[in-house]
This record gives sequence, C-alpha cells and structure tokens, in this order.
Amino acid sequence: MNSKVVNLDSQLGPTGNSEVAQELAVATEVVSPTELGALSSHAWVSVKAHSVYVTFDGTSPDTGTTVGCLLAAGYNAIWSRRTVKSAKFIQGSGAAKVRFEPFTE
Repeated sequence: MNSKVVNLDSQLGPTGNSEVAQELAVATEVVSPTELGALSSHAWVSVKAHSVYVTFDGTSPDTGTTVGCLLAAGYNAIWSRRTVKSAKFIQGSGAAKVRFEPFTE
C-alpha cells in the first residue's frame, strides 16, 4: 500500500480531499463516528485524555463488564474505512475524545 499522508496533526479543517477530520466525544453512552467521506479509504485514529472501550462486531462496549478492547490514552493507529464504520465506543477511565483524520491510500 502506498499512502500520501501530510500533516496528520492538522486542525479539524479540510484535508487534501476536502474531507473534514472529526473528534468524537466519548462518555457514558455508546457512540460511533460518522462514516468517512467518499474519497477517504483510511483514517489516522488517536485517543485523547482517557482510555476508551471499543467493539467492532455490532455489540455495544460496556465499561462495567469490560466488553470490548481497551484503547489507552495516547493510542494511535491507522484504521481502514470499514473498521471506522463498525467501531462503537464508551469511556474507560473518564470522558475521552477520539480523533479521526481521514486520508486516501
């Protein structure tokens, strides 16, 4: 895979594809990111401030029973469009933010 990624630490303004990054506020209710724009194939994902639980199989994560994978604050990775679309989040240790920076491979 060849990717052209520039300024992943950019503002929430438009990317080179005119797609806008998003920050998802994660608290005690299960939330999902909005779908990536048509031109984006992947997203740089980063967890800010506190940890979060995430699931990808359609079930809802749960802090009390620790259903889902725990992503610690500071987690950074590249996720595919399909992974972003299927993700559901709930807070781990406190209210958190998950940032999605879209890009195209």
